[in-house]
Amino acid sequence: MPIDLKLEGKVAIVTGGTRGLGAASARLLAADGARLVLSDRDLGDLEAFAKELGSPDVALAPADLTEPTAAINVAARAEEAFGRIDILINCAGASQGGIFWDIPDQVWEDSFALKFMGTIRMMRAVLPAMRRQRYGRIVTVVGDTGKQPRPRLLPGAAANAALLAVTKGLADEVGPDGISVNAVNPGPTRTERVTTLFANLSASTGKPLAEIEEEFTADSPFGTMGDPEDVARMIVLLASDAANNITGSSITTDGGRSRALP
Repeated sequence: MPIDLKLEGKVAIVTGGTRGLGAASARLLAADGARLVLSDRDLGDLEAFAKELGSPDVALAPADLTEPTAAINVAARAEEAFGRIDILINCAGASQGGIFWDIPDQVWEDSFALKFMGTIRMMRAVLPAMRRQRYGRIVTVVGDTGKQPRPRLLPGAAANAALLAVTKGLADEVGPDGISVNAVNPGPTRTERVTTLFANLSASTGKPLAEIEEEFTADSPFGTMGDPEDVARMIVLLASDAANNITGSSITTDGGRSRALP
């Protein structure tokens, strides 16, 4: 018997929604009948991706989530377009890596400004609607470095660890309101964001790009990069009613790369 995700008609905000895991999640949500509010910085990218989706139930909310009021505007756009907010999928944010003593303050500040504070603001912006409804699903794409830091990825690892703490604490706070809060921790996944990160690491360390990728996949039993759609399936599952009894959890989707016990 197939699992009924019960996404038909649900309103889902997806940040970072035009590429990588955000785009992969949006495609799956649309295929299951969800109504989408896509957010990204570039309106042209949003329009092009919405056209690709071909769904009539897509609203666009261009926003730079490092700006303090941007998240409020995204949530308002969702309520204006569809009258409610059922799901928030946080996919916005990337962090540069490098050798610790060479990383300037700005890289650390940028990592927290977008990935951490952008996510915090989005959560805060959607909670009033979800609490009124006594229903909501929040899923944040964090990253496996939040639990298993890599020495050349410490700005992102620090932001990821902070988001895992918020995921657990907020889940306890809003559970009585019928709202779940979970995180997905992908390992290296073949998205534009990760390939750009690898290119930056190659430039900063002088190592060939192929060697960088090999280092990041060597400790995976599969020995390969993840596929975005595989990770997106877990994201969408957590955003659905099939995951009604899961909250405050962080689920790792890294092909067995982590060495810690789950």
